[in-house]
Amino acid sequence: MDVDRRSIITNLFDINALKIGTFKLKSGELSEYYLDLRVIVSYPKILKQICSLVSTTILQDEANTKNQVHLCGVPYTALPIATVVSIDTNLPMLIRRKEQKTYGTKKLIEGEYSCGDDVIVIEDIITSGASILETVTDLEKSNLNVSKIIVLVDRQQGGMQRLSERGLKIKSLFNITEIVTILREEGKLSNAVYQCVYNYVINNQIQPAKEFEKPLRTKLGFKERAELLETSKIAQRIFKISLEKKSNLCVALDVDTADKLLDIAEKVAPHICILKTHIDAINGVTDATINNLQLLAKQYNFLIMEDRKMADIGNTVKLQYKKLVHWADIVTVHSVSGGMMLKGIQEVINENAESLDSRGVFIVAELSCNGNLISEQYIKETVKIAEEYKDIMAGLVCQSHDVISSPSLLQLTPGVNIKNANDNLGQQYQSPSDIILTKGADIAVVGRGIYQDDNPAEAAKVYKESLWNTYLERVSNS
Repeated sequence: MDVDRRSIITNLFDINALKIGTFKLKSGELSEYYLDLRVIVSYPKILKQICSLVSTTILQDEANTKNQVHLCGVPYTALPIATVVSIDTNLPMLIRRKEQKTYGTKKLIEGEYSCGDDVIVIEDIITSGASILETVTDLEKSNLNVSKIIVLVDRQQGGMQRLSERGLKIKSLFNITEIVTILREEGKLSNAVYQCVYNYVINNQIQPAKEFEKPLRTKLGFKERAELLETSKIAQRIFKISLEKKSNLCVALDVDTADKLLDIAEKVAPHICILKTHIDAINGVTDATINNLQLLAKQYNFLIMEDRKMADIGNTVKLQYKKLVHWADIVTVHSVSGGMMLKGIQEVINENAESLDSRGVFIVAELSCNGNLISEQYIKETVKIAEEYKDIMAGLVCQSHDVISSPSLLQLTPGVNIKNANDNLGQQYQSPSDIILTKGADIAVVGRGIYQDDNPAEAAKVYKESLWNTYLERVSNS
C-alpha cells in the first residue's frame, strides 16, 4: 500500500469525512455510513493530497492523447477538486450548470470548447451513478466526448458497472472496502463497524435501471430512429426522405406571389426534405397553384408543410384543418389551447387515412424571435401534449437541445442564415453548426438565406450539404 494513499484515507477519517450511523442518501436509500467529502475544502493540505493523486492519474492516462482535453467536476462537491486539478495539470476546465440560465447566453456548459473535444469528468463519490450520468448527458448534448470518468470513492454498490455497461470509461481511486480495511488496520475502526459496513455493501447492490439504457436522441442516426416502434408514420416519412436525399433542409418560401412560390420551389426542390409555406400570406394562390406544388413534391420527393400555427379551440381547428389536409403533409400548431385542438386534427387525419398518405403536425414549443412570451412551464406542457398525440406528431419546433428527449420525435429549428445574424424585426439567425450541434436540430429551416439569394438553387445546395455534413458529424461522435 502506497504511503500517500494510506495517509489520505486516515486523514479523511480524522476530519470526520467518514461518518458511521444511519443516513439518508440522495436516492432516498438509508445507509449505514456516510462519506462527506465536502469538508475537504476546509483542509487545504488534504485537498492538495487528493488533487495530486487525481492529477497524477490523469497525466499518466492522457500522456499520448491528441485531442483537446477538458476537465469537468460534477456539481457541486467535485468543482473545487476539478479546479485544483486544472491548475495542477494545465488542462482547461468546463463547468456544467445544474440549471440552465434563462438570461444572457442561456448556456448549460460554461467555458471555451469546440465540438468533439474530450472531457474527463471528476466526481467525489459514486453510488448509482445517476449524478454522473446527468453531467455526462449534458456534455454529450453539447457535442463533447466524455473520454473518462474519475471518481474518488466507489461505494461498490453497482454504479461503476452500470456506467461501464453504458460504454463509459470509469476509474475509482478508492473504494469503501479498501477504506474501512485500512482504517481497521490503523486501529481507527472496530471489527464490528468494519463488518457492519462490509455487510451493508454486500446486501445493498443497486439493480439495473432502465433510464441508463435510453439512447440519446442527438446521437442516434435517422435510420435507427425511424425504426423505433413509437415513431409516427409522418416522422418515418421525414426520416426516409432525409436519408434518401441526404438532406435535413427545410426551405421556408415566405414570398408574396404564387408565381414566385412555384418558381423558387422548383429551383430548390432537389435539395430539400420539406417545403414550408404560408399560403394564406401569398397573393394569387389558386387550386392550380396547389396542384402544381403537389406535383413538384411528388416529382422531387419532398413534403409540404403549411406553417399555419393553428391555436384555436378543437372544433375550430378541425374545421380549419379540413381545408388543408388534402394538400399539406404537415401543419404547425401552437399548444396554447391544449390537447383537444390536436384531437380535432387527429379526427380529420383518421377520416382521410385511406385516401391520403400519412399526415401530421409539428407543435411549436419555442420561437426564434426576441421578445416572445413562451415560458419554461409552457415548453414542458407542450412536450407533454406532443407525447400524448404521438401517432400524429412529427416533432416539435424549438431552439434548445434538451426540449425533446424521445428519439422518435424530430426537432425542427428555424432561424438559419450563413450570412446574417439577425433582421430588424427580432429574428435571430444561427449557423448550421450552431443549429445542429449546439441546439440539437434534426431539420433546419432556412428562408431568406435561400429565396432572397441571386441563385436560390445553388444556395439551397450549399445549405443542404453543410447541414447534412454537420448532422453526420453529430452522429459519428456517438
